[in-house]
Amino acid sequence: MEKKLKKVQRGAAFGFVVLKILRILLIIAAVLMIAGLVFLAVVNENDLPLEGVSDGKLLVDLEKLDLDGTGLDRFLDLKGELNLDLRDAKLAVMLLVGVGILALAASYVLLLIAGKLFKHMKNESTPFTAGNVARLRLLGVLHIVYWTCGIVLSYFVTMELVRRLALPVSETSINLNISSFLLSLVYFFLARVFNFGKAQGEALQEYLPAPAPAPEFEVEPAPAVEPAPVYAAPKPLYQEPIAPQESAPAPLDPPTVPEE
Repeated sequence: MEKKLKKVQRGAAFGFVVLKILRILLIIAAVLMIAGLVFLAVVNENDLPLEGVSDGKLLVDLEKLDLDGTGLDRFLDLKGELNLDLRDAKLAVMLLVGVGILALAASYVLLLIAGKLFKHMKNESTPFTAGNVARLRLLGVLHIVYWTCGIVLSYFVTMELVRRLALPVSETSINLNISSFLLSLVYFFLARVFNFGKAQGEALQEYLPAPAPAPEFEVEPAPAVEPAPVYAAPKPLYQEPIAPQESAPAPLDPPTVPEE
């Protein structure tokens, strides 16, 4: 079980690093687009380094116009040539760049939340937590909002370009982008799975033995009593001098009696 958790944490750590790199790339792209937007706002449209400019008009060959990825190729009749007013063309490009910056900002928010999800999965002991469930649900909600705003902005920008540039329209339709909507449903499904895993973990905790309650007051252990050191009796600071003892006189010899 611990090995599987380690694998999940390593995968989450790898995903966190990848999402961090993607966020840095999004910031760089947004800075470049903002710089381009400022340049278009400052520069005069007559000074733009464009080919086919004559009397403030831009001659565009619709057959050579590359609109792949913009969604405009479905609406326009890409045949013949078109004379565009430079001012209207510049405003149209600024509109597209502004929408691109908004899309990058929304993508950054989604990557930021997903990065937090991987970060918590990397650091926590289990991925099935209430915080991760909430993050997955938030990703699903934001993805639906992002998908809805994308549809509205796509239609608005297309109609504005057609009106401002007088582009030849072949049809008018709305790109629903079903794949983006399905991705939001995947987030909600993962949130249900994580919520189920969290409930299973809580149910399992009920059958595990409860840990011993901590004492209300922590009693510090009594310090070890060391044996008292044995010291020699101290010498007195002052000692009375001992009086010298008088020696007893030697006994006298008894008198000798002369022999007769």
